[in-house]
Amino acid sequence: MLNLLPNELWDFGALDLAQGLATALDPRRRKPSMAIEVPGLGPCLPIRTARVAIMVALRALGLTAGARIGVPLYCCPVVFKAIRSAGCTPRFIDVDRATCCVSAEDLSSKASTVDAVIAVHMFGHVCDVDQMRDAAPGKPIIEDCAQALGSTLNGRSVGLFGDVAALSFHSGKYVSVGEGGALYSGDAGLRSRLAEFVAALPAPDRLDECLHVAETFLKSSLRSRPLWGLVGERVWQAYGDRVAYTSQSPMVTTRMLETDRAAATRRLPRLDSWIRRQRANAEYYTRYLAVPADVLCAETRGAFYNRLQYPLLARSSEECERLAALLHADGIGTARPYRHIAAIAAAHYGYAGDCPRAEQVASTVLAVPCHHELRQADIERVAASLNRGWTMIGPRPSQSSTSSPVPQGTMPS
Repeated sequence: MLNLLPNELWDFGALDLAQGLATALDPRRRKPSMAIEVPGLGPCLPIRTARVAIMVALRALGLTAGARIGVPLYCCPVVFKAIRSAGCTPRFIDVDRATCCVSAEDLSSKASTVDAVIAVHMFGHVCDVDQMRDAAPGKPIIEDCAQALGSTLNGRSVGLFGDVAALSFHSGKYVSVGEGGALYSGDAGLRSRLAEFVAALPAPDRLDECLHVAETFLKSSLRSRPLWGLVGERVWQAYGDRVAYTSQSPMVTTRMLETDRAAATRRLPRLDSWIRRQRANAEYYTRYLAVPADVLCAETRGAFYNRLQYPLLARSSEECERLAALLHADGIGTARPYRHIAAIAAAHYGYAGDCPRAEQVASTVLAVPCHHELRQADIERVAASLNRGWTMIGPRPSQSSTSSPVPQGTMPS
């Protein structure tokens, strides 16, 4: 399907390829900086990936071998891999359906069985870390901000609430430079220990960087029109989460690639403008989708979501599958993020089946295109297709619906 609309924005074009190769091959380049400036946080420690950042954060906290790390079952399974790589053990926590983030209630019931907690800000939604501290007093908290750059709670940026924060600049996220991550801590002593761990990591060589830039360009081309509909979607389906996120995909532990650091430094100043545009797309959906209110993920009180993704919560896995198929037939790509997470966690990380809401969320989430490079016509087409699909698969919206008819040729101010 030539014009299949990708769900995610993998933004790495020919100019980025040329700039990356120039950075990798420049014989005069300076020693990489030990800081990268992130809006809302300030100077952060650059590192190869967010998963390596989580591993380093766990080690810097000085936890004993085998320490039990509370982590939401519903999140990217590379987080589980990072916990295992740090010599620790995942302890799975359920999530709240409204936010898809850690359930403070479930954490409270399991607090005696965890030694530290990872707060994953899923989809750019915001965990209430203060509630988590009350639920597990005295336990250090690592914020996984990989999907939440620019999100805030009561005016404070995510990353400022925990003991350590891990960030990501991976393709498909806002900065989208290939790989790249960062660490932040407001505690001077902990930041010093993090810096020591990062400095001890090996540096990638120029060949690694050249190959990485070329691979990033190829992957981004496959994830973009027209190649996404022609071949890219099938390539990703064949690769699959169950290979990508298990031991068959090793974790590379090095310092940040200089090519990624240079690209992230160029892009981060544009983060706020990208978030404004993406939030406008999300607001259009929220206003005009003819679905019941509980299908949408509304912002919680005091929260500001960066709207990295726009998830819908169907009433069943079958309904989710049918809606995805109807949208695909209309040339609109969707995603069912981490739908196999319970099986992955059970097979590789000892999950015992005690997170029923997370399992339900995983089986019913459908993410639709929302990124900031979508045209007005694209957003209107997605909304219209969703409304047609909902009419076909379910009862007409009740009075709890937040919808209005989809107007053509207009966007909310």
